[in-house]
Amino acid sequence: MSPTRRQGFQPGRPRSELYVAIAVGAGIVLGTSLLIWLMRPGSAGVPGGGGLLNRQPRMTLLVLLAAAVVGLVVSFVVRRKKPLRFGTRGSIAAGSGIAVVLAVLAGIFWPGGVIRHWPKLSNPTPVTTPAPTSTPTTKPATSTTKPSTSTTKPATSTTKPATTSTSGG
Repeated sequence: MSPTRRQGFQPGRPRSELYVAIAVGAGIVLGTSLLIWLMRPGSAGVPGGGGLLNRQPRMTLLVLLAAAVVGLVVSFVVRRKKPLRFGTRGSIAAGSGIAVVLAVLAGIFWPGGVIRHWPKLSNPTPVTTPAPTSTPTTKPATSTTKPSTSTTKPATSTTKPATTSTSGG
């Protein structure tokens, strides 16, 4: 029993879901590679090496707290049933802007500063010999003898120069 009417192709999912899935996949890959770069370990025994999360733990804490606050704002706005004054997008933008401004103010007024300044590594200075401090008080004696001349002949080469043969062909 075959169907009497043939049905057209019906895609399983709309294109918008496909685009969202591609964007989420790319975001996961980029976020993972960014975290790997930021959290890379430094050299053992050397302070201030490695990724930014290793070198600046206070700034890391501040950025993570600000990101968590933005996430809470987005979650709150999206789950709210009541209509918002600025709409969904406007409320998310305003809440995120307020979170960023508060994070900047927290960074400015953080006790002891938000950025950790590592001491410079000491560069070894090259050792120089001191110049003589005293000068000779007498002149060196001059010699009255003439330099002797050598009577031997200089050595000559015993090898013959290489000859080149040209064939006239």
